[in-house]
Amino acid sequence: METVVNQIKSKLPENLEGLLDLAYNYWWSWNRRATKLWEKINPGHWREYKNPVKLLLDTPEERLEELSKDDDFINLYELVIDQFRHYMRPESTWFSTNYPKWEEPVIYLCMEYGISKSLPIYSGGLGILAGDHIKTASDLGIPFIGIGLLYKHGYFKQEIDKDGRQIEVFPEYNPEEMPIKPLTTEKGEQILIEVPIEDRIVYARAFEVNVGRVKLYLLDTDVPQNSPDDRTICDYLYNAEIDKRIKQEILLGIGGMRLLRTLGIEPAVIHLNEGHPAFANFQRIAWYMEEGLNFLEALTIVRGTTIFTTHTPVPAGHDRFPIGEVEKRLAKFLEGLPKEEFLNLGREGDQFNMTLLSIRTSSYVNAVSRLHSKVTKEMWRHLWDGVPLDEIPVEGITNGVHTKTWLHNEIKKLVDRYIGRVWRDYAELEGLWYGVERIPDEELWGAHLKAKREFIELIKRKIKERNERLGIDEPLPEIDENALIIGFARRFATYKRATLILTDLERLKKIVNNPERPVYIIFGGKAHPMDEAGKEFLKRVYEVSRMPEFKNKIIVFENYDMGSARAMVAGVDVWLNNPRRPLEASGTSGMKAGLNGVLNLSVYDGWWVEGYNGKNGWVIGDESFEPETEKDDIRDAQSLYDLLENEVIPTYYENRAKWIYMMKESIKSIAPRFSTHRMVKEYVEKFYSKALTNAILLKRDSFKAAREIASWKAKIF
Repeated sequence: METVVNQIKSKLPENLEGLLDLAYNYWWSWNRRATKLWEKINPGHWREYKNPVKLLLDTPEERLEELSKDDDFINLYELVIDQFRHYMRPESTWFSTNYPKWEEPVIYLCMEYGISKSLPIYSGGLGILAGDHIKTASDLGIPFIGIGLLYKHGYFKQEIDKDGRQIEVFPEYNPEEMPIKPLTTEKGEQILIEVPIEDRIVYARAFEVNVGRVKLYLLDTDVPQNSPDDRTICDYLYNAEIDKRIKQEILLGIGGMRLLRTLGIEPAVIHLNEGHPAFANFQRIAWYMEEGLNFLEALTIVRGTTIFTTHTPVPAGHDRFPIGEVEKRLAKFLEGLPKEEFLNLGREGDQFNMTLLSIRTSSYVNAVSRLHSKVTKEMWRHLWDGVPLDEIPVEGITNGVHTKTWLHNEIKKLVDRYIGRVWRDYAELEGLWYGVERIPDEELWGAHLKAKREFIELIKRKIKERNERLGIDEPLPEIDENALIIGFARRFATYKRATLILTDLERLKKIVNNPERPVYIIFGGKAHPMDEAGKEFLKRVYEVSRMPEFKNKIIVFENYDMGSARAMVAGVDVWLNNPRRPLEASGTSGMKAGLNGVLNLSVYDGWWVEGYNGKNGWVIGDESFEPETEKDDIRDAQSLYDLLENEVIPTYYENRAKWIYMMKESIKSIAPRFSTHRMVKEYVEKFYSKALTNAILLKRDSFKAAREIASWKAKIF
């Protein structure tokens, strides 16, 4: 890896040496000028990979020399480097101003992270949220460390065959070509972490990812010290094999804690993003017991300093493993420890439930929207026997999105011009976004059309690549940028009801084929490799898209990823979201769309319960909180068609002024309230600051308070 750094360094002209540090910090991924800088080096390469390390490796020295003498490039380079240096060494941040004495880092653990297309260790919403959380922690100046896993094959690259069947392709990614670096000792030797699994030690190397001011550490077992089987633990994200899945979660939790200790970092506050990393608290309890505390005393400290965020609205969605399988994988770790007390923390009959482990070892538990908080309280009310439902301590902190990542460049320019660049630091201030009203209608519409053109070109490129791969000889679709474009893109899980709009094909045929008011519906998204029902939904959508009456009006594109998402959430007119209520815990894609002036057409679920104000989009079905069943699908489909025929399409084609008014209403109502700046500040104020106070109090005077609380609980319970 060091040779790659040296290889790049050796070919960079002296006046472009700053490109090396810039390439290895994902700050560039949310800076418009920085991405423009990379694009200028080689536009085609940048569009394909969005990876500055690979870009610099593949760019000939002659081209770099040429750029070093290009005045326009040098001017942009110096501006970007100056911005980067100011960002990395600010005079003050929101956090340093409000918490000047706090230095201990918050440790954030998650199974996946969506930072950029060039780091393919994410599958969907959970990872994208984790990436946005880390970027925002950087913006706010929070001492923050992320821990995850590096997957050799990532999630998967989706191909769709001629019959509409999903084919999963697992490319092997080369860490040397990614904007990440291996963790080494001062002597340059690889750092290895020892993780007890089954009856042996499994070794893990670690990589460092710079995300602005925040470090993200990724563990991987593909090292020669391990057996061939152990080297494959991190091959795939969300491995379907129980054996590999449990080992991944042990590596993430226990291995993550051991990495921190190796680096000399003492975790004061832990944030578990979903239940996958909860074994981290097993390691923390064991360490406190080594210091002379009993199990309950150690648990008291761990519980008081842990935050757990659950994203799952149904019992079946939580990670459960046969308890014997967990006990087998933890055998070496549990040697000399009170095994039953540890296992009881996650015990649910004959299963071990990672969410239960997380709840039982956390003082601070939250769901990801107000509605999801109610659903979660209902789901786990048996854990708080006798406590009234509204007093169950499950907070609702609604998800958000990292504004600088998801706001389209053309919209950014307008916001900079009419609001000022202050939104970049204070995205959560509602009053600030009222400045959107100052944007002239024609300028906002012009920016929106540019975003639509970009997305249309992306779709055409994707269709062209697929046609060439499959030997399909047919013209590319002609998509009219002035026509109404509806976007539907998300995981193809059955509860998300991708086929709802296909319920009445006769009615849909009239909607999309009206020559005076044409409509395009564009679908993207992957089904989980093991989800056959989800794959059938995808196949059905594809089959309808190939029918003569829907050809080139309903379009399915393959391999929806973070790159295509950024284009799509700004490049359609309407964002369609119709899961079966209340199965959408929050959802964030509609926030990204709304941020860009794309109007949401959604069921009343997840974040839209809080986001909808009657002027920024539409509600499919009724505005109730009643759970839906399959019987409600017909009713929701009828509501969807009615809205399209009577409100959405007529407004788009006959009342452009009202449409643009709704676009502005969407931006100004959604941008601040659903920003991760608001979300992360809530975590700091409601959870992180309290957990840090607990850490200080519980550890003071040789753990005196922890011992007293544990003793009191033992007597009471």
